[in-house]
Amino acid sequence: MSDDPWGARQASTAPGGWIPAPENGWGALMVWAAGPPNVVRVPAAPRNRETVVVTQYSDGRVTREPSLLTDADLESIDDDIDTYLVHAGLPPRPRGFDWYLRPPAAAANGPDASWAAVWEGATAGLPNDGMHPSRLRAATAAAMVRLYRG
Repeated sequence: MSDDPWGARQASTAPGGWIPAPENGWGALMVWAAGPPNVVRVPAAPRNRETVVVTQYSDGRVTREPSLLTDADLESIDDDIDTYLVHAGLPPRPRGFDWYLRPPAAAANGPDASWAAVWEGATAGLPNDGMHPSRLRAATAAAMVRLYRG
């Protein structure tokens, strides 16, 4: 990895066909693991504030209620991502960007297939307690190397 783990090229728009990284700790870990040559960051568009709150009850009922995220909610999401990264031994990522990855070969079947391939490659062989970000860091990096070589 480079000295600046978040030193990806900045662009005004994502290159055609590049895959948006999930906006969570796992997505940020994948961006880091892919490395700057495989990542571009774009100034974030206004964030979607619409969400759905899903409640599952013990009797099996499920309710879905529309909700709007506040500025505090969005800040909390960024804080949670940064906390995940700190647990992985990485510095927080710069805020205010959408992150995109050059699709590895597995992405030929779409972004979901690409993320599934990374997850399977990163978690294969890890013990049950291996899902901690500090354990996933090296495994995710190795999985991304294999996928980009592949």
